[in-house]
Amino acid sequence: MQTNEPNANAGHRDRLRQRFDETGFDGFSDHEILEILLFYTFARKDTKPVAKSLLKELGSLEKVLAADLQQLCSVPGMGEASARLFIMLRALMQRINRNRLFDTAPAIASGSVLMDYLGTSMEALPEEQLRVIFVNNLNRVIKDEILSSGTEDQTAVYPRKIMKRAMALHATGIIVVHNHPTGQLRPSNADINITRQLASAAATLDLRFLDHVIVGREEKGYFSFRESGML
Repeated sequence: MQTNEPNANAGHRDRLRQRFDETGFDGFSDHEILEILLFYTFARKDTKPVAKSLLKELGSLEKVLAADLQQLCSVPGMGEASARLFIMLRALMQRINRNRLFDTAPAIASGSVLMDYLGTSMEALPEEQLRVIFVNNLNRVIKDEILSSGTEDQTAVYPRKIMKRAMALHATGIIVVHNHPTGQLRPSNADINITRQLASAAATLDLRFLDHVIVGREEKGYFSFRESGML
C-alpha cells in the first residue's frame, strides 16, 4: 500500500502553502482556504473534493465556519477531527473579537456595536439560542453566556435564573439576545411577553435591562426592542 502523498498532490499542497506565506489568503478562492485548513487533519488525502463538498452542502465559507459538529460531519469526507478544527477556529476568532471589544470599545451602547461583538456566531444556527450579556456600569462585558438552546420555534427563557446570575456576577446591566433561524425579525407574542417579564424583574432589582435583540439569519440584520421603542 502506498504511504506517501502522490507527487501531484504534494506539489499542489506546497504551492498553496507558498502562496499563503507570500500573500496570506489574498487571492485564494473559498475552497482553497478550506483546502489548506484541511491539510492539518488530512496528512495525505487530496482535500479539494472535501472543500468543495463543504461549500456545496453548506452554501458559503461563512456558513461552513458557523456550522455545528453534526452539520459538518454530515458532509461526505469530513470527520470529527476536521469538524472540530473549524469549530475551534470559530471559537478562537470569537474570543479574540470579544477581547478586542472589551479592551478598546467604551461600551456596548447600541445594536450595531452589539452586532459587531456577536459577529456571525448566531446567524447560521439551526435552532434558537438565547444568550445573556452581563455588563458593568460602563456597559463593558463581564460575562457572555448561552443560557439555553431550543427548537426552531421557541427558546426557554427563565427571568429568575437570569436575575440570579446577574447578581452573582455583580452585573449592573443585561442584554438579552436570541436568534430566529427562519430569518424573520418580527418579534413573536412570546418574545414581547418575555421582554416585559424581564423588564419587570430587572426593575425590581434595580438592574438595567439594556436591550433584547433578535438576530436574523444570513445577514438579514437584527431587531432591537430598545431601538424600536418597545423597551
